[in-house]
Amino acid sequence: MPKTIHDAIAHHQQGRLREAESIYLDLLLKQPNDVDALHYLGVLRMRQGRRDEAIDFVKRALKLAPRNADAWNNLGNMLLAANDEKAAELAYTNTTNLKPDNAEAWYNLANLLRRQRRRDEAVRCYRRVLDLNPKFAGAYENIALLFLRIGRPDLTADVYRRWLAVEPDNPIARHMAAAYSDAKAPTRAEDEYVAKIFDRFADTFDEALAKLHYAAPGLLTAALTEIIPFTERRLAVLDAGCGTGLCGPLLRSSARQLVGVDLSAGMLAKARERNVYDELHESELVAFMRAHPREYDVVISADTLVYFGALEDAMSAAASALKTGGVLAFTVEAEPIGSSEKFRLHQSGRYSHSSDYVRECLEAAGFSVLLIEGVVLRKEGGLDVLGYVVLAKGNEA
Repeated sequence: MPKTIHDAIAHHQQGRLREAESIYLDLLLKQPNDVDALHYLGVLRMRQGRRDEAIDFVKRALKLAPRNADAWNNLGNMLLAANDEKAAELAYTNTTNLKPDNAEAWYNLANLLRRQRRRDEAVRCYRRVLDLNPKFAGAYENIALLFLRIGRPDLTADVYRRWLAVEPDNPIARHMAAAYSDAKAPTRAEDEYVAKIFDRFADTFDEALAKLHYAAPGLLTAALTEIIPFTERRLAVLDAGCGTGLCGPLLRSSARQLVGVDLSAGMLAKARERNVYDELHESELVAFMRAHPREYDVVISADTLVYFGALEDAMSAAASALKTGGVLAFTVEAEPIGSSEKFRLHQSGRYSHSSDYVRECLEAAGFSVLLIEGVVLRKEGGLDVLGYVVLAKGNEA
């Protein structure tokens, strides 16, 4: 039986690109003006990284069927990837004119306008998205960030409240609504929130941190070198909340065994590409440490405990995972000196901690505090983000 466009699309949607490509090409061989085959072969070419061919195929489809709204939207995405913003805007606008209820096209147009700093127009488009689809999570997030960018945290707070009202089970809506609320903050970020946030940013995470002059991995390992010989591969090291593995290369020279654990599968995939870890595990770090008692000489955690408010469980779990006399090293963001708060949830979605509270939690877990040193962890909005580098030693007996 001859293969149809529906067979090709089914293969395409299931990721069987070779089979889909074969059918598209066969259809075009028989009928060079098959609009759907041209359109979807263009989409397939884009997925293969053959952008110029992709644009050419979709333009050919649109020349034959200029009222194909979905093809205009796909062409907009391709043109934007080619940094042709003017042509991409025209393509998205054509989509919204032809199909005014296409929320995805309004969202794509809003993102382009935001990128061009045409903020009022972007807000109108995001609002159009939410009129069409009140549960369109990306629109809530982006309009909230846009309001924050123009100095309207009150409007940002309102967006998160509205999002939470329509999606009370969404972990990002829950966490960020709490961050902008005067109500008592949760004692830590939910696992699902952390996983979703970091899965989304995995591909661009390292580049983004480089722009922020991110210093936590270097600061932590520099402090560790003062108490641990880093020239001998004799230590079992756990990188708790390893992310994309920025600490990994800095730890490898000292580690006989280097293990990473993180909630985000996307971040772990990037860490795996570094080829420095002996093991990588997708798990919540407190549960992982409790499941591996007395296994590690060093537990290091760079900017992961900023998603914990209360630190008692994390400190206790680290103490259980360390061998006798093992070392815990971590960073947290700093609560202002003189604050009466032990920890605080900020509008960034992260927590800050007081040095007295950090010390209290460490000592309660049986650690001897070696260092709590004020540092600049990174830049954010042109300002220093202050934090602490913390080293503590477990019980000797």
